[in-house]
Amino acid sequence: MRVTILSQYYDPEPVPKAGEIARALRDLGHEPFVITGFPNYPSGKLYPGWRLSLLRRETRGEIPVVRAFEFPYHGKKFLGRLLNYGSFVLTAPLGALFTKKSDVMYVWHPPLTIGIAAWLISLLRGVPFVYDVQDIWPETAVMSGLMRDGALMRLTSRLERFVYRRAAHILVVTEGAKRNLIGKGVPAERISVMPHWVDESLFDRSASGRRDDVRRELGWEGRFVVLFAGNLGLVQGLDSVVRAATLLDPEEKILIAFVGDGSDRDRLMGLVSELGVGDRVRFVDRQPMERMPEIMAASDALLVHLRKSELAHYIIPTKTLAYMAAGRPIIMATEGAAADLVTRAGAGITLPPDDPQALATTIRHLHEIPEERRAAFGTAARKYLDANLKKQKVIAQYEELLRRVAQSSARA
Repeated sequence: MRVTILSQYYDPEPVPKAGEIARALRDLGHEPFVITGFPNYPSGKLYPGWRLSLLRRETRGEIPVVRAFEFPYHGKKFLGRLLNYGSFVLTAPLGALFTKKSDVMYVWHPPLTIGIAAWLISLLRGVPFVYDVQDIWPETAVMSGLMRDGALMRLTSRLERFVYRRAAHILVVTEGAKRNLIGKGVPAERISVMPHWVDESLFDRSASGRRDDVRRELGWEGRFVVLFAGNLGLVQGLDSVVRAATLLDPEEKILIAFVGDGSDRDRLMGLVSELGVGDRVRFVDRQPMERMPEIMAASDALLVHLRKSELAHYIIPTKTLAYMAAGRPIIMATEGAAADLVTRAGAGITLPPDDPQALATTIRHLHEIPEERRAAFGTAARKYLDANLKKQKVIAQYEELLRRVAQSSARA
């Protein structure tokens, strides 16, 4: 089976799913090829060593990759985002002309505009596409501050429905997201709820025995470290996390560590300075993905935080599964599907978002309980993940769906 994988984000960017699907399909004997942009996420700056061009062909991990031009940007200005998304919509179909004709196309969303590129490629190459909806638009765009209720939001909603009608099949992560799409007119039989997965072997090889070395390197010695890893954006609502640090006594030796990058990082660093909590909050530059398992293993608790919104019922941040694989207690400061997962797995403590006092109290509680009780959270998390969310098990479901869509299209 030949599979086109369309994703605006791809290796070496810290958005692993498209790359993992490509490699898994390759290992299963299929023929994947990728259409993507030039690496600039999440900072919005072109990665060192890369130069922009209209198209660039390469082979990455034995998988053919065509990179199509995009305007590098991931800030808060609407015009910058429009140029970033719009440029890729125009160039990705050109990139498709330099790939073989495939049997089916897998499309990773966000952004919503990737659906327009998928539709154009579908017309050009006569290939059906499976649309993997990770974020529900326009709700996510409103929450992130990119748009407000008005003409633009109405236009985005029409665009959303246009793309959904043209996808052969749609994937979502939660039942709440499925209900949202059904409410927008998508037939239930064209929607499948597919869980995230994590490659647990990366965490098995993370050499947790290096914990002391990593903590010494990062300056975490003698501290109880709460780690937030990933995108530092507006949707995450990390003001509350910084403000929680003001309620922690420096004598408690608790450190909140942000590892990653994003559009809100500079402002958060300014807030830390303004509130005078630099001794309790530390920023670590974005790290290579392969290094994150050992950094998670070096922490004492792992934090998820999302601003309060209806969106929480539709998504599960992918970092949640990585946290579960790391075998550390999870502090889940959000509501909805992700909180339900942590509760079901017994993987940590859930609490409402946007509540610095509750977060500080939870961090202090985890710090004070015996180590064996913290370890029990991590053990339960890993046990649940191994039973339900291992990569090999979930990938098989994706492979079967892609095959079914390809065969249905061939018969038609």
